[in-house]
Amino acid sequence: MTMKDNSKAKAAAPTGVLCAMDIELADLLASLEDPEVIEKAGYRFYEGTIGGSPIVLVKCGIGKVNAARGTQMLIDLFEPAAILNSGIAGGIGPGLHVGDIVIGTEFVQHDFDVTAFGHAKGFLCTDERDDEPTVFRADPEIVRRLRCAAEDLAAAGGRSVHEGRIASGDQFIASLEAKAEIAGLFGAVAAEMEGAAIAQTAAYAGVPFAVLRVISDLGDGTAPESYETFEHEAADLSAAVICRYLER
Repeated sequence: MTMKDNSKAKAAAPTGVLCAMDIELADLLASLEDPEVIEKAGYRFYEGTIGGSPIVLVKCGIGKVNAARGTQMLIDLFEPAAILNSGIAGGIGPGLHVGDIVIGTEFVQHDFDVTAFGHAKGFLCTDERDDEPTVFRADPEIVRRLRCAAEDLAAAGGRSVHEGRIASGDQFIASLEAKAEIAGLFGAVAAEMEGAAIAQTAAYAGVPFAVLRVISDLGDGTAPESYETFEHEAADLSAAVICRYLER
C-alpha cells in the first residue's frame, strides 16, 4: 500500500465503510484494489475500489464515541456518497440464529438514560418528542440493495436475512435479563456497540447510511463463548455481503 496525499481530487464520491475491529475489516481490506492509505488523528483510512466501486475503509474502534468520531472524520475527509457499517452483533429478537444476517432499518441507543426527568429511555435530548426513544432510520434504497446482496449469500449457506431495529450501547449484552429488557423496551432484533452512533452522525451530516450485521451470539448466558467461536465466521460473512453490494 502507498501513502496518499489527501488533497488529491476524487473523480467520484466513495462509499465509506466503518468496522469496529480488525477482524471485521480484514476481508474487506483483502478485497481492496489499488489501496492507498491516509493517516489522520490516529486513524488509517484505506482508499481504493472493490468491484469497481470507489470505497474508503476504516477501523473506527469499539463503542459509540469511537464510532461517531470515525464517522465524522470519514465524512470530513472524503465526502462519501454513503456510509456503511459492517460487523457482528448479538441477536436479541425472536427467531434469530447464529450466522443470520441483520440489516438495520432503525437505530436507538439503549444505554442513554434520562428517565429520572420523566423521559423515555433512549431519548437523546435532541428533539421535542421525549416519550419515546430517539430513532435514526437507514436509507431505504441502501437497505434494499443490501438485502439483495445478503439473500444471494444467505441462500447458499442456509442462513436467514432479517430487517429491523438495532440497539447500540457501550456494553456487551451477555445475560437473558439484559437481552429481554432491550428487546422489550426498544423492539430491537440485535444489539451491538456502534451502529446507532454511526447512524446519528451520518444523519446529522445528511449522508445516506445503513448498517449490516451478522449474528455471532444470542446475547444470553452463552454469549461470550458463542462470540469467541463464531466471530470470525460472522465477520467474514458480513464483509462478503458488503463486497457483493459494491460489485452490484
